[in-house]
Amino acid sequence: MPVRATVATIAMLTLLVGGCARPGETGDLLSEDRIGTLTVNDRWESCDKHRPEDATGVDGAQEALTMPLLDDTFQPVSAVICGTAVRERPSGGSDYVEFESRTGDLSALLPALRLPDLDTQAEACTADLPAVPWLVLLDAQGRWVRPGVPIDDCGKPRMEFRKVFEELKTTEVSSKVVSEIESDAAAQAGCSQTYGDMTWATGMFDNVREVDIESLPTATEVRRCVYFVPEKERGGDKPAGDFRSGGLMDAGAWEAVRKALLASAPAPACTTPASGFAVLHLTRGGSVSVEKDGCRRALVEPIDGGATLRVAGPELLELVFTK
Repeated sequence: MPVRATVATIAMLTLLVGGCARPGETGDLLSEDRIGTLTVNDRWESCDKHRPEDATGVDGAQEALTMPLLDDTFQPVSAVICGTAVRERPSGGSDYVEFESRTGDLSALLPALRLPDLDTQAEACTADLPAVPWLVLLDAQGRWVRPGVPIDDCGKPRMEFRKVFEELKTTEVSSKVVSEIESDAAAQAGCSQTYGDMTWATGMFDNVREVDIESLPTATEVRRCVYFVPEKERGGDKPAGDFRSGGLMDAGAWEAVRKALLASAPAPACTTPASGFAVLHLTRGGSVSVEKDGCRRALVEPIDGGATLRVAGPELLELVFTK
């Protein structure tokens, strides 16, 4: 079934913002190097067939900022957007998807694409990089062109084009899952799909001092998230773990964990990476990370600051990984 969407919800994203801008006081000036003939391609088939592997990066959509601008030599009747998005599943998880959307209403889009460039002489520009859509226009014969996108005085898509594109109504004609972002199990457990092994990362540096772990709350809701560390990640600066299981711990289990931590000894230096670890997120603040094997240490980070590495004995490991 076709899905109607506003393109703004799936394509026009601002990635990073910094500084402030004051546009230059220059008029509309069409860059000479953007006056040219658009390449007219044979009949359009699909985004899967025609878009590049990197349809959003510098070698993909971003190149539209330097391509020839639309003139009157090509007469479009519809537009196709090849885009990507993160979409949540009804079951709780989310996926990274590629989609193809179309629109036959070009009344606002074509004038925006035919705007000239502004002279790129702004005195100050923000550090954000607005996403550029991978956009094609089709004529009545099904032939297609990729038009350039007009730029402002900071070399970014003109605001007039951005506004039109954000409000463009499209019909999704196809989509496919490229990769999973978050599994249903991780979402239901309230855990991140991936997490860094902070016990290992902290133990690599001689910056761990003794802290008062008595400040760990005696009663708090605790969310346990258990991760597996792929072999290729082990021993790196901050090994990335993949979610395996998780959920809320019962109050009795946390009381036993806290008691075991208070009785534990400071952890000695160790260089044996773990195949897995668990993170205990304390609702009242602070966290505890425990290595399943390897050095078998616990990284205790109370809410009042600091961190300390303790020995994770058999009792603690059983409480964290089997309860």
